[in-house]
Amino acid sequence: MTSIRVRATAFLDDCASRELVAGQHHWRYFRGGEGDPVLLLSGGAGIGISWLDLTPALLPHHRVLAPDYPATVARTAELVDGLVAMLDAEGVERAHVVGQSAGGMYAELLSRRVPERIRSLTLTSTGLYGPADVDRLRMRVDTTLATPWEQTREAVRTALRAAWQHSEDAEFWIEQVEAATAAGGREGSANSYRLLLEIARGVEELLSEPAWPGPTLLVKAEDDPLITTTHTDRLRTAHPAAEFRSFPDGGHSLLLSRPADYIAAVTEFLSRT
Repeated sequence: MTSIRVRATAFLDDCASRELVAGQHHWRYFRGGEGDPVLLLSGGAGIGISWLDLTPALLPHHRVLAPDYPATVARTAELVDGLVAMLDAEGVERAHVVGQSAGGMYAELLSRRVPERIRSLTLTSTGLYGPADVDRLRMRVDTTLATPWEQTREAVRTALRAAWQHSEDAEFWIEQVEAATAAGGREGSANSYRLLLEIARGVEELLSEPAWPGPTLLVKAEDDPLITTTHTDRLRTAHPAAEFRSFPDGGHSLLLSRPADYIAAVTEFLSRT
């Protein structure tokens, strides 16, 4: 496989950076290809370039949209508003939506707000946080705001190196997350936890309403250290007709740990929907 930096350059060549303002927030997103639109929602780091290994498989048949989440967004309604504004700006009536980790949770929110804009849902390494996660996430917000900023950044670096210690591309991805963290600052980091905390607090109300009923694929590794069976089961209950693909290993970042399997699962599902 070519080096990560060569692949990143190819992504930036294939996907032009575009900008829009939604509400009080400035959005940047990557756009490339033609055909059926696919909206790619990354995890908590909120960086569109995280999809650089999936996009080559999508671009021959799809128009790809991959946003960076604005660090200023602290409410899920504002996040969804921005995603809808992006679809509007691109003239997209309906899109396939692929969400990884926190992005899967945001995809679920988007599908409930504007179900008529969704063509399919692919939710990977994700679930829905709930009451048992509230204290942990609230503490993350409080700790992020109270801890000296450089100490927080060092903790992020340490956690990422531990999570990606077996990946030859670890240092590249640490650089990308570090750049996003530095740009968003302390408040941006706290906002990433505030979004998840809001989901955890409101999950019972969310699940009391019908979910989007269309084609849905759930993908998860059995050894995912961040998303529990309880988290995933909330989505499986909400989407009883969803397809479910489980891998015995691969951790939380299947696109990094099992790229061929991940790409095959996603593209095969999209080809049928």
